[in-house]
Amino acid sequence: MRFLRSWRWTTGLWMLTLLLGGLALATLGAAGRPSWGDPARPVWYYGRLVPFGELLGRGIEPHCHDGRGPGVITCYNTNEELAAATGLDLPGTDPDRVRRLREAMGRPDAPPAGTAYVPVWYYGRLVPFEELLNQGIEPHCHDGRGPGVITCYNTNEELAAATGLDLPGVDRDRAEQLRRSGAVLPAQCAYYAVVWQDIYYGGRNFALCYDYNDFRSINFNDITSSIFIPSGAGASTYFEHINYGGDRRTFTMSIPDLRAYNFNDVISSARRGY
Repeated sequence: MRFLRSWRWTTGLWMLTLLLGGLALATLGAAGRPSWGDPARPVWYYGRLVPFGELLGRGIEPHCHDGRGPGVITCYNTNEELAAATGLDLPGTDPDRVRRLREAMGRPDAPPAGTAYVPVWYYGRLVPFEELLNQGIEPHCHDGRGPGVITCYNTNEELAAATGLDLPGVDRDRAEQLRRSGAVLPAQCAYYAVVWQDIYYGGRNFALCYDYNDFRSINFNDITSSIFIPSGAGASTYFEHINYGGDRRTFTMSIPDLRAYNFNDVISSARRGY
């Protein structure tokens, strides 16, 4: 009997330990994933670029769409405005109000998709991407915080510290120092490639984490000259046109010079796998 009680007690303790361990791992996994509801995500609101959290903080109930392109989110105050912008017959809307709004919406509320006005986070400040280029800055960027939330740095060491990628030519000690000091916030994502503007991994670059049907949304259309593929990342496919159209190339290892594949400065979309 004593043995039976001891066995039951030991088994119960073991099961409790497994349960607590599983909960801890689940919590850790959730913390490591990108925050899809990040209030820092930029949106266009009546012609002004603002963090989404600012709208919620002001008690605004946003009605949004991304019909201008992936990551280019536009928000309004009412469903009538959303219906007018999208052409959708939304339930509970006033048809006459929607029609008048549609006639009045001749001016777009956000720059068209694919322009250099795609907003990026640059050292805690939200700026149009072209502002960086106009200042002569060579941006090194990722969107590991979620599709459309682009973060850019001045150096590859900072990009390596943020993404955890062992980028070619970086000072590894400097990248590790940045990572350990917390000077660069990590962006957990399964990066499968980094596209570079120049051959042999030179110029500005962008770490790819998702599927991209239009490279204009990440300010990298028709300028890729080399591709770095991390060890173990597997295959990824690159397309001549947006929406995965035109000629294509699939790579499983880094390509320092795309001219060797007759595919220099033509990539407009990409996706993981074949």
